[in-house]
Amino acid sequence: MIKFEQEAEQLTGITEPMGVREISLERSKRIGVEQGIERGTLLERAKALEEKKQIARNFKNKDIAFYIIAEATGLSIKEIETL
Repeated sequence: MIKFEQEAEQLTGITEPMGVREISLERSKRIGVEQGIERGTLLERAKALEEKKQIARNFKNKDIAFYIIAEATGLSIKEIETL
């Protein structure tokens, strides 16, 4: 039991004695937080890409050269052509 508690403390960083259920709950919480952060990051990336595309559309509508739009937005010329 002591060995189990020592290993649990190393894995979780929690010094209070915990049972298997508590360890499992802590792990689930940590995984949930990590997944939430990952989803938030993916959402932010998708939003940033859509903003770049909108800027590129605006430039394209003003007949700005595609290579300039590509430099300004980081989009490829092929992506700009399909907008």
